[in-house]
Amino acid sequence: MRAAFGAGLALALWGASASAEDYRPPSDIPGEAQSDDGALAIRIDRLEAALRRATGQIEDLQNENHKLADQVRKFREDVEFRLSGKGEAAPEPLRPQRKSDAFNPDANPGAPGAPRTIGSNAASAPLTLSSHAASETSPLKPLPTPAPTKAAANDEPTPNFVPSGVPFNDSKEQFKAAITAYHAGQYADAESMFKAYLDANRGATNAPDAIFYIGETYMQRSRPREAAEQYLKVSTEYAKSPRAPESMVRLGLALARLGNTEQACATFAEVGRRYPTASPTVKSSADRESARLRCT
Repeated sequence: MRAAFGAGLALALWGASASAEDYRPPSDIPGEAQSDDGALAIRIDRLEAALRRATGQIEDLQNENHKLADQVRKFREDVEFRLSGKGEAAPEPLRPQRKSDAFNPDANPGAPGAPRTIGSNAASAPLTLSSHAASETSPLKPLPTPAPTKAAANDEPTPNFVPSGVPFNDSKEQFKAAITAYHAGQYADAESMFKAYLDANRGATNAPDAIFYIGETYMQRSRPREAAEQYLKVSTEYAKSPRAPESMVRLGLALARLGNTEQACATFAEVGRRYPTASPTVKSSADRESARLRCT
């Protein structure tokens, strides 16, 4: 197919570049040889010259195409390189954090869960629905328990469960509860609930929204590196989703917080080029942040 396309392009370019003289029979040209052999030789020479011109134009177009492909590849590799934490301006790689219920009994013998003599433990305080309450700077409110629903006779679906222990009868209720937790400021719970939603509903049409909100929970907790990874996932794996333009703007903000001003400016500039039909709000946000960083 590529060879046929190249041949068709060569013929088109030859047809566009060939002069009127190339189409005249050699016998009609004054002063030229009138024999059949001479006319054929002249015609062949002209066709070869036109073909050489067309070949040169094709090679120029191919060189330009290779240059554009190299620029796109270098831009993507540069973004991934900086996000990987290997760039000069990137912060130190984040070390895996222990879960909130992990502890070292030797370092802190009095920590909850440390081995103790049977009968010496005091009564434990009631648990809250928030599994990440100790990991935030301020106490998180427990998630509200959904109101009980009327069970249908012998056809009630098996509920999905999230880490907080709240049952959900359908995916819409699960996603809605995660949104509620986010707007209530329970960002750690919202992160876990969105991830549980994605695990339980693979291929859902609103998967880009869930990934976007996971990035938002990281941004709200001053973790721009993890947030940038989520925004980049939306803008690359779900590039045609309605959430993709806004994700690119948020990616630029995360890069700016990481100190990667150059890449942040390039990301803001890419919003208008990649998504010319994006909403005015998204475009104005990209322009405003670009002006704030004094991007050229």
